[in-house]
Amino acid sequence: MADRELAEAHFREGFKKILEGFELLGYDTSADENFQGTVSRAAKGLAELVLCNDTVQSEINDMLAKTFPARYDEMVISKHNVSFGVCPHHILPVIYRISVAYIPMEKVLGISKLSRLVQLLARRPILQEDLTHELARILHQTLESRGAAAYVEGMHLCMAARGVQAHEARVVTSAVRGAFLDQPATRQEFLDLVTTAHPSLL
Repeated sequence: MADRELAEAHFREGFKKILEGFELLGYDTSADENFQGTVSRAAKGLAELVLCNDTVQSEINDMLAKTFPARYDEMVISKHNVSFGVCPHHILPVIYRISVAYIPMEKVLGISKLSRLVQLLARRPILQEDLTHELARILHQTLESRGAAAYVEGMHLCMAARGVQAHEARVVTSAVRGAFLDQPATRQEFLDLVTTAHPSLL
């Protein structure tokens, strides 16, 4: 908690400087009531968007320590998990849609834990490529599965709101391990399942 509070204090100092930059661009932030309290709100918002790395690692370790005996040896998929993160290049938000899969060997995770794993790993300042590989690595190596895969689509505000302003562009990355790497048919089955539109269950 102390680290998070200290980080938020540093964020506040940073956002004070950002408002000074707005002043240099001709915006009277001190007189505009809409900017009153912005420094604290913005710092709190960033602190909520980025989780403490120690907290992430601790929760993942706890999660992977509480598994169930595997009685199912086919593909387990959690698809279209919407998660949020921060691009380390521009400190701007990224909206992810993430699908992950693994083929159990001796143990399985509770189904909600797949979504939680995705959300935890996304809520760090990390490149999408690294996030994708880490998801596949954990589900294969740490979970000791027969294979694992991750498919990630990201809408990066550094692309959508600035620079090329590619509003509709999505960055797509994938990573495969074990059976998904060695068996093209298994890999293709995963990709077909996570990229094909299905009617909503609701």
